[in-house]
Amino acid sequence: MSKFSKIISICFCVALASFFACNEAPKNNTPTDKPVDIGENQISPATEIAAITGVVHNFYKWYSSGIERIEYVDSKGKFSKLDMAKVAAYHAQMMKSGFLSQAYIDNDMAYLKKYEAIWAKDKENGNEAPLSGEDYDRVFCGQDWEPEEYTTGMHKVDELGTNQAKITVGASKLELVKEDGKWLISKISCE
Repeated sequence: MSKFSKIISICFCVALASFFACNEAPKNNTPTDKPVDIGENQISPATEIAAITGVVHNFYKWYSSGIERIEYVDSKGKFSKLDMAKVAAYHAQMMKSGFLSQAYIDNDMAYLKKYEAIWAKDKENGNEAPLSGEDYDRVFCGQDWEPEEYTTGMHKVDELGTNQAKITVGASKLELVKEDGKWLISKISCE
């Protein structure tokens, strides 16, 4: 085999390997209008995003509509603590929205218990100063917000899977899960 033939053969092998590598490379996970096959159903990402947007907008409309605020912190002692009966009432009220999953309640309870431990350790009392973790609205992730941003505005889809999604709206990072064909908010975190 001549030197020229060897060079041509090597170039051909490199080109062939590059072609197959490109075909096997992971694809971009950016949502498109191409249907996603999930068994018997084909669901368009645009349809899923529209459903998620509806859940988020309607939850924030419900939340900002003047629901009764349940004060679940007991600040009568040396340091503040959770009044578990009132926490349960607060969580029951939040579930009435129809836009939250049980995972949301579990995540919120973990958040509250974390801060209750901080209040005890640092001897924080809500009668003296705002409590750590309670000095802002953790659904809107702030003290001041524009409800329209949450109730009618666009949001950024960070991840979209078959049964879970992550989005950003305002200062809030939301995780959603699909249960029984319906999208529900499972967690709200603040940046």
